[in-house]
Amino acid sequence: MRIIYLMTTVILLLFFKQQSADTIKTDLTSLDKKLTKKGFSGVILIARNDSILFNKAYGRNDLNTVFDICSLTKQFTAAGIMKLSMQNKISLNDSLSQYFITVPEDKKNITIHQLLTHSSGLIDIVGNDYDTITEEEFLNKVFSTELISPIGTEYHYSNAGYSLLSLIIEKASGMGFESYLNLEIFKPSQMNHTGYVIPNWNTNEIAMGYLNGTESIKPNEENWNEQGPYLNLKGNGGVLSRANDLLLWSKAINNNLVLDEKSTSKYLYPHILEYKDGNSYYGYGWVIENNESEDKLVMHNGGSATFASDMWIYPKKGITIIVLCNKPEDYVYSLTRKISNILLTN
Repeated sequence: MRIIYLMTTVILLLFFKQQSADTIKTDLTSLDKKLTKKGFSGVILIARNDSILFNKAYGRNDLNTVFDICSLTKQFTAAGIMKLSMQNKISLNDSLSQYFITVPEDKKNITIHQLLTHSSGLIDIVGNDYDTITEEEFLNKVFSTELISPIGTEYHYSNAGYSLLSLIIEKASGMGFESYLNLEIFKPSQMNHTGYVIPNWNTNEIAMGYLNGTESIKPNEENWNEQGPYLNLKGNGGVLSRANDLLLWSKAINNNLVLDEKSTSKYLYPHILEYKDGNSYYGYGWVIENNESEDKLVMHNGGSATFASDMWIYPKKGITIIVLCNKPEDYVYSLTRKISNILLTN
């Protein structure tokens, strides 16, 4: 009787699993039709563990098209910092005054941890993404501004803070920012189509951005220098990548391929509440929700005048959702939520 019971249980589990898979397929097919009708332009990749559930390109893109991933860049800057910490080249408690000579009194005790968690009190931006600016000019602008809040007390999103982190990576590693990420993050993850200038891009593989429905120039044709973007963008945005590479990165995180288990735990830990009336926390380059549950969510989005991006990982469920768009569409972020609901309710 026990053998019959076990066989019946297995058959029922397989049945419901198939039913769930069929429902997901139906729902994603319906969503696909709506996106096509809406004129969505980009690439969507959805994976569960080692299985790709959905992967499609829209508009004039293909599955290997490279996009400006905007603020998804921050997760790589943060990973670079964590790698340096693993290598005992920095401490997350190091202060700005240990890396920069000209730090004023009110900012000298800002720590790397506070830069990572947007709790430094620094302002968000000091200039336009593609402005030509020297390191000295950038530092003078950041250090001369008033703090938004006392150091370490509140969350205030700061792109400038992540640009400072890119400089700290250079000073601690003795390498260029992208060179260090390429060596320690991208190559070990087999992400051969991610970076600023090192991948030596084929012109045809990079998406053309759209502004108000009109083609704009490619992101790497903007006002960059030989090492990539200037400091108003460097470290906080502007990295170019494709959906397949970001899936490899998700796997590298989950398998501790680049960061060890202890470092990954800090990397994906909910360090600070984003908003007093919310339930989202900021980790190191990631937004964290539901940390203690099976539905723990690690996410980040990004946007520019011509691109939008979103990446969600459910590490305990093995789910990765990547949405890259070469139009500045606000609905990209609600789209990722819809996809998530389809996967979690079936």
